[in-house]
Amino acid sequence: MPPGALRRVLLDLFGNVRQPDLSRLARKDWDWIDQMAMLRRLQPLLHAQHQDNPAIPAQIASSWRAAYRESALLALARTAELKECIALLEDAGFTPLALKGAWLAPHAYPDPAQRPMYDLDVLLDPGTVLEGYALLKRSGYAQAYPEEIPLDDMIRLEKHLPTLVGPRGAMIELHHRMADPHGALDHFSPEPDETAIRSRARRIDGVSYPGAEDMLVHLIIHAAYAHRFDCGPRVLADIDFLLRKERIDWTAFWQRGRAEGWRDGARLVLDLTRANRADVRIDLAADSGPPPPAAVLDGTVQLLFQEPETCASAGFAATVLKGGWKGLARRVSGARAAEGEAPAVREMASEGGRLGWALSRLGRVAGDLARSDVRRQSRELARLSSWFDGAA
Repeated sequence: MPPGALRRVLLDLFGNVRQPDLSRLARKDWDWIDQMAMLRRLQPLLHAQHQDNPAIPAQIASSWRAAYRESALLALARTAELKECIALLEDAGFTPLALKGAWLAPHAYPDPAQRPMYDLDVLLDPGTVLEGYALLKRSGYAQAYPEEIPLDDMIRLEKHLPTLVGPRGAMIELHHRMADPHGALDHFSPEPDETAIRSRARRIDGVSYPGAEDMLVHLIIHAAYAHRFDCGPRVLADIDFLLRKERIDWTAFWQRGRAEGWRDGARLVLDLTRANRADVRIDLAADSGPPPPAAVLDGTVQLLFQEPETCASAGFAATVLKGGWKGLARRVSGARAAEGEAPAVREMASEGGRLGWALSRLGRVAGDLARSDVRRQSRELARLSSWFDGAA
């Protein structure tokens, strides 16, 4: 079966609106589905939804069941590590907020195992994040990889510092922003009012989280604008279970989206959610704006299942398709930039200097673009970025 058709089959399996026709799938098709489900950490929820489905081959069902059990054990460890990290920061006078899965898994999903937590996102603020980062490192948290630009420049140009590995093995991203700064991406990206978000924070079991509407906005901006959906379809289930747990003032939500510039991105994400999750509570009546173009919606379905090893090459090519020579120059320069900030160039000495790094990157991109599905991925990314710019 062609890759595009397999993506739609997996999306329907992950959802609960349509049961796809599984009779035509060959062994290699099921292997692709299981591999993609593993890469996107969908197996535990697939197990929960299909454990009694006789159409799922025994080997695949066994793989999903094992992933579910592993996720259940991992959830206990991640929750313990989150509380330890938060307590450590708060005892030193910081005011951290835990984002996304840290709240969703234990408080929104039917059971935490259905929503694997690979990493933990913890938000401080630009003024205190370096001190918090240093505190965690002194307390046994190890930096997972060296910084490519100085930490001071990361505060200006990025949204989180290099990942830390906690004492229990969790990957922890210490954020100083909830969204990328303007100009850091290849397209418009909204920046929410984080002072207001902090004022609406809620505390549950010793951990502070954004309020329900702020969590929903963060999920949308993270999936659509920051990642152009390379985080996979799990965001659709995240939103579904969030909305089953919490009530949203939809009139205020859409008004805020229009004022902050993310209304059209939200409409795209929520249209995808409604198409995939049955009886999800979304109100489009109050100024939700026009539906996304069919080509953008169809392309986004494909982007929900990007292969991690080709994401960088597809993103590179998309920048060139959208920005031409200017986009190419930005990509091969290795520069990080943001609106109103001086750019910083990543460390390249270990990769043969700027020329060696650029040639290596171009070679990798050329190799990946030999695949037709990667070329399509690049076109869809460029289309989505252009639509974000036009909708802003």
